[in-house]
Amino acid sequence: MVPKKSMTRSGEHQSTLDLGVHTEHLETRDGCSSGNVVLQITLALMGILMLLGSIGCHRQYYRKQADMEAHQLIDQNALRVARPPNQPLRIDVDRRSRMFNPFDLDFQPMPLDDPASYQYMQCVDGRRGYPMWEAAGFTNTVESPDWWQFLPLDEDGVLSLNMENSVKIALLHSPEYQQQIEQLYLSALAVSSQRFVFDTQFFGGADTFFTLAGRRRSGANGRSQSAFSVGPDSTSAAGNRDFSLERRFASGSQLIVGLANNIVWNVSGPNTQSASTTLDFAFLQPLLRGAGRDVVMEDLTQAERALLADVRSFERFRRSFFLNITVGRQLEGQPQSVVNEASGNLNINVAGQGGFGNANGFLGLLQSQLRIRNLEENIARQAENLLILEDSLIELLTTIPDDAGSIVRQRLLVAQTRQSLLTAQRNLVNQQASYQQSVDAFLITMGLPPYLCIRLDDPILNRFELIDRRLLTRRQELSALRSSVGELNVKLFETARYKIDEESGLPVSEVEWSEEISQTLKRLRDEIAPLKEFNRTLIDEEIPRIAEDIDAYEKALPKRRRDGVKLLDLYEQEKEGICGLLNVTDIDDSIFALEELDELSDGLRQSYVLLEKRFESYEETISKLQATLESFTDGRAAELNNRELAKTLRDDIILETQQVLTDLGDDVLALQLIQARARTESLLLPEVEMDPQTAFYIARRNRRDYANAKARIVDAWRSIEVAADDLESQLDLVVNGDVQNVGNNPLDLRSSTSQLRIGLQWDAPITRLTERNTYRERLIRFEQIKRDFYQFEDSLWQLLRGEVRQLQANRLTFELGRQAIRIAASQIELNADIRALNDARGQGAGPTAAIDAIRALDALLQAQNDLLDIFVGYEVTRRGLDFDLGTMELTPDGLWIDPGKLTSDSLISLVGTTEGGMMQNACNECCLPNRPLPQAPVYFEPMVLGEVNATDFETTDFGDELRMLEANESIGELSDPSIEVDSDALRESIESGLEPTDLPSEE
Repeated sequence: MVPKKSMTRSGEHQSTLDLGVHTEHLETRDGCSSGNVVLQITLALMGILMLLGSIGCHRQYYRKQADMEAHQLIDQNALRVARPPNQPLRIDVDRRSRMFNPFDLDFQPMPLDDPASYQYMQCVDGRRGYPMWEAAGFTNTVESPDWWQFLPLDEDGVLSLNMENSVKIALLHSPEYQQQIEQLYLSALAVSSQRFVFDTQFFGGADTFFTLAGRRRSGANGRSQSAFSVGPDSTSAAGNRDFSLERRFASGSQLIVGLANNIVWNVSGPNTQSASTTLDFAFLQPLLRGAGRDVVMEDLTQAERALLADVRSFERFRRSFFLNITVGRQLEGQPQSVVNEASGNLNINVAGQGGFGNANGFLGLLQSQLRIRNLEENIARQAENLLILEDSLIELLTTIPDDAGSIVRQRLLVAQTRQSLLTAQRNLVNQQASYQQSVDAFLITMGLPPYLCIRLDDPILNRFELIDRRLLTRRQELSALRSSVGELNVKLFETARYKIDEESGLPVSEVEWSEEISQTLKRLRDEIAPLKEFNRTLIDEEIPRIAEDIDAYEKALPKRRRDGVKLLDLYEQEKEGICGLLNVTDIDDSIFALEELDELSDGLRQSYVLLEKRFESYEETISKLQATLESFTDGRAAELNNRELAKTLRDDIILETQQVLTDLGDDVLALQLIQARARTESLLLPEVEMDPQTAFYIARRNRRDYANAKARIVDAWRSIEVAADDLESQLDLVVNGDVQNVGNNPLDLRSSTSQLRIGLQWDAPITRLTERNTYRERLIRFEQIKRDFYQFEDSLWQLLRGEVRQLQANRLTFELGRQAIRIAASQIELNADIRALNDARGQGAGPTAAIDAIRALDALLQAQNDLLDIFVGYEVTRRGLDFDLGTMELTPDGLWIDPGKLTSDSLISLVGTTEGGMMQNACNECCLPNRPLPQAPVYFEPMVLGEVNATDFETTDFGDELRMLEANESIGELSDPSIEVDSDALRESIESGLEPTDLPSEE
């Protein structure tokens, strides 16, 4: 828009300004003023810059820029870590995750609000709220709307979990894992902020005003005036400058360079204009307080070191997360995202997850599931035992026993067994409910909702299913058949009527043939019909699997013998040693009897062959029984009188079916016991050969938190110097100056208008109470952190000793557990033999038969669970040891790389977090040669398992002496000149692990 001109009464030109932003310079009577063109160009350039600066960049640009810089910083520090991460550490959320945000991150829809709270967004204190809150729309969910589509659900909508996909799913959905990545990201942003402090920082800002003044205003000289001015914005970061740049140097100096331009143009009133330009600088160099790289670079140094520590911590957290999901160990190693040295502590959880060997997580669920199956097997055996006792009671009721009290005793045995069965079923219900509670908690840990239906399917504990599930199913089928046949036999028995025989005077039973009996026999025939096929299935499918289990046992024999010899050596060392890990006294030496292993192999083979023949013989027995039932249903009963019918039904039908099913059940039980024995003796524990001293040596070299702990001590030590700097005087060298323009030309800068000032600014250290207290606090804090560190080492010692002790104890108790299963199984066999012997003699069960059977079954259940618990505890401790040594490695998918055999020889050569494990460069980023650290203390040399005695700790002095030698420029220079030691011989002695008595003497 062009200004509209008008004439005043005095004949002067006046101007009123349109609403547009363009202005036009007014001509005076003398023509164009000087510098008009320059002024217009300057105004145009400033207007363009102001317009561009006011727009800024889009928020998406800033977000992506922050992501790029943070990820670059994380990658840069990851390369400085020994054994760097094997996958990029990124904050981005996977598309398949429940946490994925499908909306534009920089323009997200509004989540559904609480209705009452939402009212305050529309109207607050009678004032209308911002009307555009809903511009991006609404969303009714805070999670990805289709995340469940990526779950590996089967056709029934059940999530099938194993140990591997549990970890992968948890990595996708766990909020805890994502939060730790975000903490690492925030730590990188802190480094970015600190690096920016030493970058050249540019600032700019301006303001423009149109001013109207009335003619009676003071200084107006009776004339109304209007003026247009452009100048620096005093409220901007540039201060009273249009543009400025600031730079802070590592020495503590600061440089500020600025440009200030101010233009005033009178649009009406006196036809005048003015333009002033000032180019200035200021330089400040602290000489005492605040001077030096130690103080100036401390925040940047601490931020960089904190990010490096957080990268290491996150790598430890990844491994801890795997253990948390798989065995339920507590999370460790979370990045702190802090830059001060006084935060956090060095304490570690000694028991790892609240107790050595306690399993939670996925493995804990598998353990609970297998314990439930063991209890279900126990219930099945008790139910079978109840059927046997009820069959015996039926036999007693069909005869006239010599002992009148035998029927009462048999009823008591039945009642006792039934009571035990009900108790076991109650325990089963409680265990299943507890298991489901654990499943819900596990889903929450994975980041999944607890309403999902899951199924655990992992083979890691299959070896502890001492009896194959298919064989268990066969036995359950047989038990169901015995139950239904028993009911039919009772029904047949109830049809008998007793009469007194005229010749003998004794009661005899008679049965009158009826349609009811005929129907019962037909039902009995139909129930028995599948028995032949059932027996054939056992012969063709189940018995060969038993042979495979025996073969597996024989294949494991060499390893069993080697493990037995090592276990015996360990036991003898612990028994004879002083201050050992276990301090065991006397235990049952039979667990070391290796000669029994070969005898067991022969015994299992013989029992297998015998049972195979017995199952073959059932073919004929079952066929004969089926023929008898067919003959009765075909009309044979019509040829018999009532007494003959009663006797035939009792001997050829009732007792025969009971006997066949009982014998078959006993043989299936024997088959199960053979399988359980073979599988029990085939079990092997993963080998771990480690003593606490070597474990500690390995942990010091490989644990990432140990490296962070050492760095934290130096952080605290360094902070003392920073606090001490504040106690000094403030003495600064100040240099500043400026140059201004001449006249109204803003670009006419001349040296004649310049100014330069050089001086010193001093602030006496009169009041330093706050600084004094801070300095003393830092000294105390340093001492505290040093104590924290050696307590951290003590806790690490305790942790590693406890884990090695637990592994050794588990090896012994595992063999004792085998022995317990053998004894429990033999009790069941003995009870079966006693029952068979009583039946052969025509005697009833003894008064303690039910209690003996219940105790035997409970003993087997307890022994199975104990052996399972020992193995699970061993596996949890073994995985925990790999983690606590700092040697655990993961695949890029976050899965554990099982090292198999954990031995000192395989782990002691790992370089870990030492300098040997870092990327070796001759020079650093500052183009300075890297200065290596002195060698860390060597408390002992790694030893072979079992070589623990008092002289192990005496080697410490020689290790210190070696470090003193290496610290000196000349190896031969000792701190004590009176001691002459051949340095090469001393080095050789220490590195070869000689005892102190083997080293050269002072003489």
